[in-house]
Amino acid sequence: MTEPVSPYGRSFLVEPQARPGAAACKFADPPLGDGLLGDLDKYFDPAHARVEFDRLFARTWLCAGRASDLAKAGDWLRFDIGAESVIVSRQPDGALRAYYNVCHHRGARLVTDDFGHGQRFVCGFHSWTWNLDGSLHRITDRETFDSGTICDNPPLSRVHVDEWGGFVFISMHDDPPPLTAFLDVLPAQLDAYRMQDMVVIADLSVEWEVNWKTALDAFMEGYHIHRRHPEGLGWIDDYHLQHDLFANGHSRMILPVAVKSPRLNDQDSLNDELRAMLAEVGLDPAAFEGRARDVRGAIQRRKPEWARSVGMDYGRYSPSQLTDDWNYFVFPNLTFNLHAEGMLVMRFRPHPRDVERCYYDVMVLAHRVADPHYRLPRYMGAPDVDLSGEVPRPPRARLRHGEASLGMVLDQDAEFVPRVQQGMRSRGFKGIRLSRQERRVRAFYEEYDRYLRGERS
Repeated sequence: MTEPVSPYGRSFLVEPQARPGAAACKFADPPLGDGLLGDLDKYFDPAHARVEFDRLFARTWLCAGRASDLAKAGDWLRFDIGAESVIVSRQPDGALRAYYNVCHHRGARLVTDDFGHGQRFVCGFHSWTWNLDGSLHRITDRETFDSGTICDNPPLSRVHVDEWGGFVFISMHDDPPPLTAFLDVLPAQLDAYRMQDMVVIADLSVEWEVNWKTALDAFMEGYHIHRRHPEGLGWIDDYHLQHDLFANGHSRMILPVAVKSPRLNDQDSLNDELRAMLAEVGLDPAAFEGRARDVRGAIQRRKPEWARSVGMDYGRYSPSQLTDDWNYFVFPNLTFNLHAEGMLVMRFRPHPRDVERCYYDVMVLAHRVADPHYRLPRYMGAPDVDLSGEVPRPPRARLRHGEASLGMVLDQDAEFVPRVQQGMRSRGFKGIRLSRQERRVRAFYEEYDRYLRGERS
């Protein structure tokens, strides 16, 4: 691979030419520590969940949504995390402001929709009203209140807010670090993707009957691909993954795409997936019969020219970025599956009342393409929609687990993850045993524990 090396180093799981299970496998990274991850209360205990919220979610930067949903002055969005709710609004001067979504009269939520537009926030209970900038506009029947009760003209309670890559982040911390400092190397590494230019083409929020960390763990490693997604072995190398650990709990995993898994004996003949990948960029699959190993490199060489033919510039991407799945984790609860054409965004939010439920948010973004014949690569599993950017973004769909398909790959994960939550409750289960293929999971919990111990301020 030719992607840049991070300042925190680069580690391949095994020697690049090794086969799964071969005696020649040599781990490139040092041991990650002994023992099991035996503290299972973090998945079941309501008391632990309360500490988790106060010491983790209330002290980090959290992705609240897309800046494109706040395009005009007066636009606002609602972001819920646990029992808290936050309003983020676009001001007349273009700045963002964020407030707790709560009325200072009796504590009612001011807004209940996901998105809206207006110059004021009016409580639906007794019509107390605040301006877009958070200042108090009106207390209905003000003369009936003692002056000492309302003399402070309470403004909406502010929350820190910032933007990066077209995403809006909030922090409930009294004095958080700058967002760019918290993100560390991520802005520089992800600049080529120009995420701020992408448009939303799918937006789902699904209630899962698992703890949010159980759900997140499933998307932090490629170890399960061979069992849960066997159809992918014909076009993903699920074994020779690159893992990078960054500061502040962030991490990266790169999955080589357009290459067969070393778990397959046949490394030469083309399959339907590889033929489709070649055809999508204008290459003749017939010219590659018996040369499956050459497909990835051929697509990498071809894609910049193909992109120009549909009005896109891929000159900013590395060869690996033109084919592979660059999977980033943004601590504490956000993942990106990045491709040259677009990205899958997943966010994992705790349920406000039940520690064994969570909200699994899925958003698909894509670059605008004027060519009406253009389609996103089949392997992305994205919906076939107008990518001109001229049509309204789809509304957010709210679903229960299993209520509708999320696509084959996500359905396969969604079907199995509840079994993990259930099994961890067994008295016969002594703790989580992690391989080096799951080193990002371990790194997540190392940073998570720092917050829970109060070591992160």
